Amino acid sequence: MKAAVRPASVRPSAAEGPRRSWTRCAPTLRTGGSGSANGCRPSRSCACASPVREALRRLQDLGLIARRQGSGSVVTAARPDGRFHNTLSSLAEIGQYASSTRLEVLAVEKILVEGRTAELLRSQPDTPWVRVVALRRQPGERTPLCYTEVFLPAAFDDVAQAIGTFPVAVYAVLESRYGLRIAEVVQSIEATSADANLASRLSVEVGTPILVVIRHYLDAEGNALEVAVSSHAAGRYRYEMTLQRSG
Repeated sequence: MKAAVRPASVRPSAAEGPRRSWTRCAPTLRTGGSGSANGCRPSRSCACASPVREALRRLQDLGLIARRQGSGSVVTAARPDGRFHNTLSSLAEIGQYASSTRLEVLAVEKILVEGRTAELLRSQPDTPWVRVVALRRQPGERTPLCYTEVFLPAAFDDVAQAIGTFPVAVYAVLESRYGLRIAEVVQSIEATSADANLASRLSVEVGTPILVVIRHYLDAEGNALEVAVSSHAAGRYRYEMTLQRSG
C-alpha cells in the first residue's frame, strides 16, 4: 500500500457557479429553439455556452434526450417520465452520476466477510471490510432512487466514514487519497424482488420488482478496491447501453 496523500480539496463556491449556470441553461434547451420531441436536436447556441454539456447530461437523466455518438443529442420526450435515466460508457460518467445525486448514509460498519458476501466481494473469508449502507436520491426528491451498499477494504475505513460528505464518486476519493488507479469496472445487472428490508428502505411493497446493479472497481492486478450494490425499484431507474459493431 502506498503512503497516504492528502485528497484534493473540494471548493463548493467554484462548484456552485457552474451548477447555477447549467440550471439556467437546461430550461432553455428543454423548451426552446430548434424543435420538439421525436427526433429534433437541441440547440447549443444559448448564452451560457460553457455549461451546456452539463445541462444536456441533466436532460438525459430526466429521459428528455438521448446522446448518440455521431448524431449528437436527440430529443426523445417532451416531459420527464419519472425515472432516472443512466447512460454509461466510461468511468468518468459514473463520476457524473455520483455528483448529480446525493447519498443519505444509514449505517457504517466493519465486517469480517464470509459465505455469499465473500463471494460477492471476491474476497477470502474472514477478511475485514467496511460496509456502508445508504439511500441515493435525486436533488429535491424524497423518494429514494436506490438502496446502496458500498464495500471497501478495511484499510480504506477513513474514506468509508466520509461517504456522503463529498460530491464525487467514492473511487475518485480512493484514487486521490491513496494514489491508486482504477483500471476497470466490472458491472453486472440482475432482476430480483424486494424483501422486507428493501421494501421498507425503498417505500414499496414486498415482492416489488427490483433491478440490482453490481459494480466491482478493480486495480490493474484485479483486486477489488470498491464494490457497490445498488437496488432500484421498478419504474424509478432506466439503464441504457449502446453496443457498436467493430470492424
